[in-house]
Amino acid sequence: MAWNNQGGPWGNGQSPWGGRGGGSGGGGNQPPDFEEMIRRGQDRMKNFLPGGFGSGRAILLIVAVAIVLWLLSGFYVVNPGQVGVNIVFGRFISQTTPGLRWNWPAPIGSSETPDVSTRYSVTVGYRTEVAGGPKRAIPEESLMLTGNENIIDLQATVFWRIKDVEQYLFGLSDPATSVKNAVEAAIREIIGRSSFEYAITQGKSAVESEARILAQQMLDSYKLPGATNGAISIEQLSVEQVQPPAEVMDSFRDVQKARADRDAAINDAQAYFNQVTEEAKGQAAQLVRQSEAYKAEKVSIAQGDAERFISIYEEYRQAPAITERRLYLETMARILSNMNKILIDPSSAGSGGAVPYLPLDQLLKNRPAARDSSEIQPSTSSTGSPTGASQ
Repeated sequence: MAWNNQGGPWGNGQSPWGGRGGGSGGGGNQPPDFEEMIRRGQDRMKNFLPGGFGSGRAILLIVAVAIVLWLLSGFYVVNPGQVGVNIVFGRFISQTTPGLRWNWPAPIGSSETPDVSTRYSVTVGYRTEVAGGPKRAIPEESLMLTGNENIIDLQATVFWRIKDVEQYLFGLSDPATSVKNAVEAAIREIIGRSSFEYAITQGKSAVESEARILAQQMLDSYKLPGATNGAISIEQLSVEQVQPPAEVMDSFRDVQKARADRDAAINDAQAYFNQVTEEAKGQAAQLVRQSEAYKAEKVSIAQGDAERFISIYEEYRQAPAITERRLYLETMARILSNMNKILIDPSSAGSGGAVPYLPLDQLLKNRPAARDSSEIQPSTSSTGSPTGASQ
C-alpha cells in the first residue's frame, strides 16, 4: 500500500511512540517512553504559562479552580425523612425537601439535615447501656417527695419528635437534655401535689397525662422571640416504675398486706350488712303486703256488709212485716244451730208421766253436723208422756 511505502501513517516508518517500526527482525513495538511524555507535558505547560506558576495568568487559573471547588462543596444530600436547612452567616434562610441540594459553603453558609420522622426517647430515673439491656437506676432523678412528705421511686420514658426545625436548631442548645429536665420537673410537681398512696395505685395514669401536658407547656416556652411554635412535641410519657425506695420496701409490703386485710374485713362487713339489710327489707315488704291485703279484705267485707244492709233495708221498706219475720227466723236458726240443747214440745207428747233421761248431749257430739232447728222433730218417751229435758 502507499502508506506502507512511506513508512506507515506516521511517516518515515516511525511508530506513534516515536520509535521506528520494523518487522520481526527489527525487535517489534517499543513500550511508551514516560519520561518523554512528562517532558512533552512540561513543554505544553510552558507554552500555556510562559512565565511559570508565578505569572498572573497562573494565579488567575489557580483562583478560578479554587472557587469552583469551593462552590462544589456547597452541595449536600437530604435523605427521606429529613429536612434540609440552609444557613447563611449564622441565620436561618430556608428549608429544603429530600434530594440533592445546594447552599453557600463555609464560611459564608452551612446546612443542617435534622431527622423529623424519627421518634426519639429520653429516660428519667434510669439509664440503659444498650436498647433492651439492664436498667441502671439514677437515684438523684428517680427519688421524689410526695404531697404527704413521703419518698417515692419513679422511673419514666419520654418519646418526642421535632416539631419546628428552626426552633430545634436555634432555640435549644441540647434538645435531649431540655426534654429530660422539663419532664422531670413536671413529674416532680405532679408528685408533690399527690399523696403517696394515690401515686402508687390509681394515680399512675393521671400522673402520666398531667406531666406530659405540663412538660409540653414548658418546652413550648423555649422558643425564639416572635416564634409561634415550640421546637419539640412530646408524643408519649410512660411511667415505667413507681414504688417506694428499696430501703423501705419490706415495711411497705407489710403496710400493703395490712391494708389488704383491712379491705377484706370491710368487704365482709359490707356483705353481711347488705345481707341483713336485704332480709329486713324483704320482711318489711312482706308485712306491708300482708297489711295491704288485710286492709283490702276488711274494706271488702265492710263494703259487702253495707251493700247487704242496704239491700235488706230496701226489702224492708217494701214489705216490713214479711221482712221482719224472715229476719227473725234466720237469726233464730243461726243462733239455735250452735246450741247444744234440745227442746221438746210438751204438747206433742201424751199424758204426763215419768220423764226419761236421755244423754242427748253425747248423741249430739256423734252427729256429723248440726242441722237446722226446723229439722228437729218432737220425741216421746216409751210411755207416751210428754217430757221436757235439758242438758
